[in-house]
Amino acid sequence: MKRVWFFIILAIFVFGLGLAVSAHTEHFATPGPASKGPARSAPGENPWNEGKEPEDWWAAIKQMHGHVGPWNVLGWRIGKAALREFGTDWGRHEFDIICYIPMETPYSCMADGLVIGTGNSIGRLDIRLAEVMSMQLIHVGVRRKDGTGPVLIFRPRLEYLKLIETRPVEELEKLSHQCSVMKESDLFQFERIETSKTKK
Repeated sequence: MKRVWFFIILAIFVFGLGLAVSAHTEHFATPGPASKGPARSAPGENPWNEGKEPEDWWAAIKQMHGHVGPWNVLGWRIGKAALREFGTDWGRHEFDIICYIPMETPYSCMADGLVIGTGNSIGRLDIRLAEVMSMQLIHVGVRRKDGTGPVLIFRPRLEYLKLIETRPVEELEKLSHQCSVMKESDLFQFERIETSKTKK
């Protein structure tokens, strides 16, 4: 009798195991369309890039960042200069931008200005942050995603960074307005580094 119960239990176990393996195989191993990896958005004018440049950049920075300060206005100015120098338009996601900063505020505020200035996105990884150890090393590197053309290096003027580094909150709006109208050459300098790929 014990032997009969043993075989009944064994049969139930084997049958259940067979069902479980079958269900697992159907769920995970059923062939579908060949995967080409994760979908990636392409730069340029296409359905991935239908965003529009804000008509009021000041309000856009305020909405995104919570307030407008000279650091994010500086990022916005650098972003606009990059668009101009590469001869492209806002929101086309044609750039790789790396913002080299000490990883703390107020320096990191530059990144949100770069977002509003170019239409690039931290979430889409076409704006990235890299850490440097001092304010003297802050710069922004910009290149085309396809690698053609130069790399532009934007270096904020150290005198200007020292001016805005530790100002009281009450002065932020005034400093931001000043930053928005100052000559670029008083805010930053940039250099072109030629690459080995075909220039455009």
